[in-house]
Amino acid sequence: MKRILFYMTCFAALLLQACNNEVDDLFDKSAEERLDEELQTCKELLLSAENGWVLDYYPQSNQNYGGYCMTVKFDDQQVTAASEITGDPTQTVSSLYSIKSDVGPTLNFDTYNDILHYFADPDNSAGAGLGKGYEGDYEFSIMSHTDNEIVLQGKKTKNTMHMYKLEESSESYLTKVAEMPNIIANRPPEIGAFEGTVNGVQFIMTAPVDRHVTIQVGEEESRSVACVYTNKGIRLYETIDANGTEFNALEWSVEQNTFIINGQALTPTTPIYDRYLEFCGTYTMKYNNSSQDKEIDITVSEGSFINRSYNVEGLAFPLPLFYNETNDCFELLTSANDNIAMWEAQGNGYLTWDTGVGMLGFTQIDETTQESYYAFEDNGVWGSSKARALILYSSDGWYYGYGNGVDVVYRDIEFHKK
Repeated sequence: MKRILFYMTCFAALLLQACNNEVDDLFDKSAEERLDEELQTCKELLLSAENGWVLDYYPQSNQNYGGYCMTVKFDDQQVTAASEITGDPTQTVSSLYSIKSDVGPTLNFDTYNDILHYFADPDNSAGAGLGKGYEGDYEFSIMSHTDNEIVLQGKKTKNTMHMYKLEESSESYLTKVAEMPNIIANRPPEIGAFEGTVNGVQFIMTAPVDRHVTIQVGEEESRSVACVYTNKGIRLYETIDANGTEFNALEWSVEQNTFIINGQALTPTTPIYDRYLEFCGTYTMKYNNSSQDKEIDITVSEGSFINRSYNVEGLAFPLPLFYNETNDCFELLTSANDNIAMWEAQGNGYLTWDTGVGMLGFTQIDETTQESYYAFEDNGVWGSSKARALILYSSDGWYYGYGNGVDVVYRDIEFHKK
């Protein structure tokens, strides 16, 4: 029996060797030599961009924060980065980078860079909070490349990100990117969506909100897609396929107040605006102040449709109430300027004033009365923590009073329309 096993082992080894020889025979060079050449090709490509590259950067594995524009210019050892996140297109930070092999070629930002590591820094209190930050990447697999584009995949998030060779200076490009959100927002306020026919397929898209748009192609279900602002409009995280026509970039036309796809202008529409207005009205706001159930009458009226915000009367403080397009519902958000935070209301009792954290007001039905009302629950932006209550609390550690008799805590919030 041992002799049989010995012969079988020898046969398997010979077969494996034969297979390896067959694979090697297909190429003039070994796998190691070919990888070394690919690493050199990638390095030369990075250095070839006279103005550098624009990087569409998407933190967090589900692209919850949308996309942000960075520019990167490489020399033999260092990368010099700039970004819209600094608010200053002239500000740059340099650090070390490397091209390495890990199954395939990788691009790595090796030493700390205030710009390139901003979204990957766990000590960043924004995003999901200390310990997580925005949960971004600083190491990337190079998936493919052409002379003008490099496709990356974040090692941590697995997000696909693109680098495009800049045709103008970084400062010029970032200046235009910084202006684009305001340019798009300067359209007539009632325009909330855009539609048209692309290669025979109906295409509908909402205007950007929190660096996301809602898209519907043909009979497909609508979906939220992250986007990044560019010097001409926006670029989508996903490539859209409309009956064989693929695109991910949309230019903005100031003259027509609409987006343009491959030279074709979409038609501005107002359905989102109409739906936004439907949530206006008088409500009884029910809540618990941690000791007893209470209620108060409030009036919700049109605020800034561009920001999807509402004006709320009846409370002693400015309630940060918005319309959430993706979920078609109310949304309560933090407001650091007004000392309005979100509170876990249990466990460690964490508070946050981070932008985007809040509660969604979904429709519920009272089983007894069959009344329809809105009940608020965590919107999923706070990572592992959950927003269960709104609390009037300042960032310097003090309860913020809006006068005697004003409650500090608002939990189990419900809106009942009159």
